[in-house]
This record gives sequence, structure tokens and C-alpha cells, in this order.
Amino acid sequence: MKNKNHLSWQIGAAYIGTVIGAGFASGQEIMYFFTPYGSLGLITLFLSGLFFMFTGYAIFFTSSHFRAYNYNDYIHKICGSRLAVIYDIIISLFLFLGTSIMFSGSGAVFKENFMLPHIVGVLIIALLTIIVVLRSVKGILSINSVIVPVLIGTIVLIFCFNINNENINKLFVNLSAMKPDNLFRPVFAFMFYCSYNVVLSLGVLSAFAENIRDVKVLRNGAFIGGLGLMVLSLSLNFCLLTRVPHVFKLSIPILYIIKSYHPLIKLAVAVCIWCAVFSTAISNAFSLANRISRNRPALYKVIAAVVVTACIPLSFIDFKKLVALFYPLYGALSMFLIFQILYSFGSQIHKLGKKY
Repeated sequence: MKNKNHLSWQIGAAYIGTVIGAGFASGQEIMYFFTPYGSLGLITLFLSGLFFMFTGYAIFFTSSHFRAYNYNDYIHKICGSRLAVIYDIIISLFLFLGTSIMFSGSGAVFKENFMLPHIVGVLIIALLTIIVVLRSVKGILSINSVIVPVLIGTIVLIFCFNINNENINKLFVNLSAMKPDNLFRPVFAFMFYCSYNVVLSLGVLSAFAENIRDVKVLRNGAFIGGLGLMVLSLSLNFCLLTRVPHVFKLSIPILYIIKSYHPLIKLAVAVCIWCAVFSTAISNAFSLANRISRNRPALYKVIAAVVVTACIPLSFIDFKKLVALFYPLYGALSMFLIFQILYSFGSQIHKLGKKY
């Protein structure tokens, strides 16, 4: 039982680490998708945790049922060949660009916080990514068991520093003042945020069922991951809501929150952001290498090294405009794919006639 509980924790930690990227750790994602909507944002944040729990388990269950352990095989099973080709191209492109952007983010963290050249941060994360990705699922489970507690500890620490009467009063004042003009906006933001994060995690989540056949372990892992994401998101949103409207003008809101803190806390936040960058990089690189190799172990290692190496030159290019153009299309397609995943899950449960 102890080993199963530990494995569920590892799966949950990997789930959290896959979803949490630099955008989350910096506060940018939560600020963009939830903070502007006040109390409705709190509700949709709570719902996002439930969404991650249920959808994560749906992916675990269906990937096990279809024996589809990379995102290409998986989307072929639930969408059919024609749609799968479109999704395969878009997801593969986004994972490749995402890995390069994470490498670039590592370079920025090293340059701005540790006063080291950009290339040093890029080469360090590339080397560590290769080391972890070569170990496949075991490497992802192991490294996220270390990274995620660092992320959780740092965000919870910042949250605790912000709990005082003044900030609590600011929270209630801002919540009452912030009301969206259109109720569809917070709902759409919630769907967009959850959908693209789950789809980007698809390559990692679908791979777990290949080596972990215990449905309860997978289900508990999805619950732990969703609950952890919910708690972290609500903690970050609390801190952001006490700093509006100033944070809306910033690219890294969390730095504004901690600007008066001790230098060691600022260093901890820099490490936290880098860990989030690293976690996303290994998830993206693994997903892409696993898809290309199609479950051929010998080929997987070569492809993993090639994918990581190919991302290094691109980490010196500014991808902001490209991502800005690509994200709306990706978000819309992600929502449709999530519908397909949930529909497929419901169909399989209905056929089996069992409750899980």
C-alpha cells in the first residue's frame, strides 16, 4: 500500500509539474485567466481543479483501455485518422516551440537573477533535460518528486507572508469591485486555460498507463494533481488580488508581490520559476520524443537527444509574436479535443457498465 501511495504521489506531482510552467510560476497565467474576474475567477479556479482531476483520470483510463501510450496513437483512437493528423501536427509543433521557449526562459533567469550569460542557462537546462528525458517516464516521475515540493513550498511561503488584516481587507474590497462585463468571458477563460494545459500534458499523461496498470493508483494520482493545482492557483490568485490593478501591467507579477521581501526569498522565487521552466521543458521534450519514436526504446534515446539539441538554436529567437498568433487556434482546437476525450471516456464506461 505504501508503494502504491508513493506512486500516486509521483503521478500527481508529475501532473502538477507538467501543467505548471513559467507562466504559472510567474503569476502571469493566473493573472490573465482568473484574477480580472474577481469572485467569478475564484469560482472558475476551484472548478479548474475539479476539471484537472476528472480529465486527468479520463486520459489515464482511456489510454490504458486503447493501449495508446503517446499522444499520436491516443488522438487517433479517440478522433479518427483525419482529425488526428491535424492535431498531431499542431501538438508536435507547439511542443517543439514550447521546449525552445523554456530553454530561452532558463537563459533569461540565469542572466537576470544569477548574472550569468544567457547561453549558460540554455546549455544547463538542455543538458539536464537530456539526462531526465533519457530515463523516460521514470525520469519524469523522479524529477517532479523533487521539483514540485520546491514549487509548492515557495508559493505557499509567499501566500503565508501575504496573510494579514490589511491584505484580507484589500481582497474583499477588490472582489466586490471587480465584476466582468460579460459572464461568458470568465467561463471562456476557464475553458481555454484548462483545455490547452491538459492537451499539452497529454503526451506525459497518456504514457503513464503503459507501465502503471493499477486503475486506483492512476485515479488517486489524478486527484492529487488536480487538488494540488487548485490549492496553488488559489494561493497565487489571493496574492494577485491584493495587488490589483498594479499587477495587470507587469509581465512577471510575482516579482511585484515580493519586491519588499528578503533577498533570499527573491532568490527562492527565481529558483521556483526556473524549476517550473525545467519541468515544462522535460514534459514537452519527452512527449515529442515519445511520439516520434512510437514506443521503440532504442530509437527513443536517439530522438530524445536530437529533439533537445534542435531546440537549443531556437532558444535565442523571440517567439512572442508566433505564439500570439498560434495560441488562439490551439486553444480552440484543444477545447474540441477535450470534448472528444470526455466523450470517449463516457462511452467506454457505459460499455463496461462499471462505476469508477
